[in-house]
Amino acid sequence: MRFLAFLLLLPLMLNAATTGTTHHVRMQVDADHLFLPVSIMIKGKDRAAVDARVDEIRKVLEKRFADQPGWELREITSEFARSENSKSSINVTSSSKFSGDDESRGDVTYVATARWELHTEADKGLKGLEILRTKASDLVKPKSDDEKQAVGNPEYALTHPDDSRNELLDQIKNDFEEAKKHLPEGQWKLEVSDLASPVQVKALGGKRFEVSLDYQMSFVTPKPEKASK
Repeated sequence: MRFLAFLLLLPLMLNAATTGTTHHVRMQVDADHLFLPVSIMIKGKDRAAVDARVDEIRKVLEKRFADQPGWELREITSEFARSENSKSSINVTSSSKFSGDDESRGDVTYVATARWELHTEADKGLKGLEILRTKASDLVKPKSDDEKQAVGNPEYALTHPDDSRNELLDQIKNDFEEAKKHLPEGQWKLEVSDLASPVQVKALGGKRFEVSLDYQMSFVTPKPEKASK
């Protein structure tokens, strides 16, 4: 179907001569990773103690994933402790004093949050998910109002879309060869560019993803050959 649409547009593209037209090729692939989202929220009256507790939990998670090929911990977000009523987020270079967060205000509760993704290979399936849930367990103190943990729904991911680049380039090569068959011999030449554009990914649901690659195909008039003397 892609070739048919291409051939229907060919006369218009020939009239455009040097105008490059954007095309894309696509294919479906399976996910390569399965991950489990995990987040924590720590509260306390001592800002330093709250930050230290988050760091302690981080080290526990890192230890559970250390030296285990095929299992990976990815930290997605992490915020330093701030006043519970403050909506300001703090980065590493910010002052230790918050705007409007004066200790003289009296009773202040501080809160810090962090979120991770616990990854494994997609083909590990339900057994892999069971192990991820085990690694995510018991990170916070049970029955504590100051420590909360949430485990999200497992999701599939395609973390290395560039692994499909060669197959997509083969499709572009086939398009190129097919298009050349329909050019008037000696009057036009075909050029393909933008092959370095990133592979795009679209989730289709479940383990299926669509990968695609854009490229430019241009028809140009060859320079006339100089007459020989």
